[in-house]
Amino acid sequence: MKKNIFISCALALGMLPVISSCASDYLDEEPLTGISDYTVNESTVGAEAAVTGLAKQMSRQFAGLKSGNLNASGEIFFRTVYGEGLSPDANFGEITNYYSNSTNPDNFRSMDDWWATWMYRYAYSIINEANNILSSVALDKPDSELSQNQCWLKACSLTFRAHAYYRLMQVYGPRWADSDNGNAYCLVLRLKSAEENNHPLNTCNEVYDQMYSDLKEAIELFKNVPEEKASRGTSLFYPDGSVAKGILARMALLKNDYQTAQQMAHEARQGYPLMNADEILGGFLNTCKGWMWAPAMDPLGIYYWGFGPHYACNGHYVNSWGYTASMDWNLYRQMKVTDVRAKLFFGPMTVDIAPELAQELGVTKEDFYTVKTSTPRASLSITGTGETPATEMNLAMLKFIRQYGNQVKSLYRKNAIDPKGIYPQNKYGMSIGIHYKFQGSDDGYTSCFPPFMRAEEMLLTEAEAAYMNNDMTTAGNCIKELMAVRDDSYELTATGSDLLAEIKLQRKLELWGEGFSWYDYKRWNEVIDRKGWDPNNPDNSGFWPSKYVRTFDPSFMSGWRAAIPESEFRYNKEADQSLLGL
Repeated sequence: MKKNIFISCALALGMLPVISSCASDYLDEEPLTGISDYTVNESTVGAEAAVTGLAKQMSRQFAGLKSGNLNASGEIFFRTVYGEGLSPDANFGEITNYYSNSTNPDNFRSMDDWWATWMYRYAYSIINEANNILSSVALDKPDSELSQNQCWLKACSLTFRAHAYYRLMQVYGPRWADSDNGNAYCLVLRLKSAEENNHPLNTCNEVYDQMYSDLKEAIELFKNVPEEKASRGTSLFYPDGSVAKGILARMALLKNDYQTAQQMAHEARQGYPLMNADEILGGFLNTCKGWMWAPAMDPLGIYYWGFGPHYACNGHYVNSWGYTASMDWNLYRQMKVTDVRAKLFFGPMTVDIAPELAQELGVTKEDFYTVKTSTPRASLSITGTGETPATEMNLAMLKFIRQYGNQVKSLYRKNAIDPKGIYPQNKYGMSIGIHYKFQGSDDGYTSCFPPFMRAEEMLLTEAEAAYMNNDMTTAGNCIKELMAVRDDSYELTATGSDLLAEIKLQRKLELWGEGFSWYDYKRWNEVIDRKGWDPNNPDNSGFWPSKYVRTFDPSFMSGWRAAIPESEFRYNKEADQSLLGL
């Protein structure tokens, strides 16, 4: 009798757009929908439904995982809340100002807190669905005997599963340097569908070895798929061989396996050009040729819970609440005015970027340093010449940001950016370094679609790995390649340890807001220093509110490891918590 495989958020012949209450995890829910393994294996429609279901898991709204308005809604959400919310380089207003405990890594150590639960359930939901699909493929046959349809189905499922374990290792696993050469216990490695829940903890080496094996198999399988699947067209939510190589590069970087990271990152980005100046200013609204893996370009079935409403500069809730996002001053000041990326952030450099407009309105660089609030904090009232509105925001500066916003609006938008989302309408004013990088579309949900993977990430991964491999020529050439499309005046002069610092700086600037920052600080084993504003020492300042000013040493929180949720040990009697050494 044919068994069924369960596909979250998709029926075989009709994709369901609303997915807030479907799918399962290993701990407490039963799957809700299913189609036969015959349909999946032999039907193109069935196979596409299965893989689309996996892709939709990455955009799914987890109705039971939320704290107030911070509702868990997929990959980009988790990248933002973890990767940026815990970072020293970004102040995301909704996270920093509205939910103060979101920026406190202490929450990671509570086994029943939402911080520890969010990523765990998200990642294992993908692993569960991938295993369900893999169970339908003819596992008793060697890969050489699989049909093209089966090759594609298996390759995609292996890639999704590896990505989910990559996320788990980032959040719950130890740094490689702290892993006893990979012998430390970290997670439960689940590889089969409908297996008994009881399973002992696995070591880092066991997880990495399995994911390396999965990804290498997927890379080979992707070579034998139908042409229409190989090209993907606009369906960039489907992975391919380049995506599998990119995830392997990510895993290798996490493992300090720099030889593999350099090779896979280089191979992964072949055929994907870097975003040019117009594209980098385009608001991350439309697919670019350098995007390697991206969400479906629609409201994703989660409407106002997508990335755009909460984090785009003109997002629906950004407009309503007045909380925007900014690059921290400590990072912003390291950009050059000739760098095209400087146009994406409003601050003192904007006076040089738009000198005629600044002169017309009487705005000077000095106006950016006058703080009118009694307690310096992330959102600063910026004053200057001209009439001061009742809200204590300067009229000239308000006009400056509105008119500048019209100049840098996305090439893909017909309408100007709504300035309410750029200049927060609240008594605290605005932050220096507020962003225009992510812009919501005019679709009614202010949708915005930052990619899951793009060529620039792979280029910077190649550069870092090459440096660690003592391949300084490649490392330097990678930075030169990036800066050739970011700053015409750029000259690379850094050598030795300064070159590594330059690679890290360009990674921070290029990938700001895309969910890499905190993860990078963790694997770099570097101090996170959230600085407050010191008007007497602006070059050694940050824009963190005074109550959030804090330094996090790399040893903090057991090496920045989240606690595995208590439910794992409640339902899995074979998992010995003491083995984690936490």
